[in-house]
Amino acid sequence: MGIDVKYVPDFILNKKYYQFTAIDCASRWRYLEAYSDCSNFSSIKFLEELIKIAPFRIRAIKTDNGSNFTNRYTGYLKSSDPMNPRLHDLDLLCQKHNIIHYLIDPGKPAQNGKVERSHRSDQEMFYDRNKFKTFKELKAKLKIWNEEYNNLEHCALNGKTPNEMLQLLLNEKPTNVCG
Repeated sequence: MGIDVKYVPDFILNKKYYQFTAIDCASRWRYLEAYSDCSNFSSIKFLEELIKIAPFRIRAIKTDNGSNFTNRYTGYLKSSDPMNPRLHDLDLLCQKHNIIHYLIDPGKPAQNGKVERSHRSDQEMFYDRNKFKTFKELKAKLKIWNEEYNNLEHCALNGKTPNEMLQLLLNEKPTNVCG
C-alpha cells in the first residue's frame, strides 16, 4: 500500500491543506483524507483510520522519507544511541499492527509510482475542476471523489474498477498480490 501526501493546490480561507493518499498496489483501491497539516500526528491518524476502513488487512506500506513518516535517515544520526535509535511513532504503529514499513530511496518518487500517478489524476480530475469555500466542503467533496475514483474503470486493470478488482482479489485470497 503506497502512502503519500499531496498539497491541496489552492488556499482555503488563507490556509494551506494536505491530502493524504493510500493506494493498494494490486487493486488500485484508494483512501483519501484531508488534513490541516502534514505532521506526524496527522500521518498516524491517517494510518489508524486506513487500518479501520480498509476492506483487507494491510501487510505493508511504502512511503517517502518525509519526517512525518520516518526518522530513519535523519533522526537515527541525531539519536543519543545511534545503534538503538528511538523509532518514529508511525513505525511504532506499524509494529503494533504487524505492518512492514518500506521506504523509497531518497529522491526517487517513481518508486511509489501508483500513488504519484493517482495524485496526477486528483489534480486533473478533481482539483482543476473544483474550488472550496471551507475545509468541511473540501473534505466532503474529497470523499465523493474518492468513491468515484474507486468506481472508475482503469486501463491498468483491464477495464475493471478498483472496487471490482478488489472483490476479485478478495475472492481469490492471494498470498502475495504486490510481488
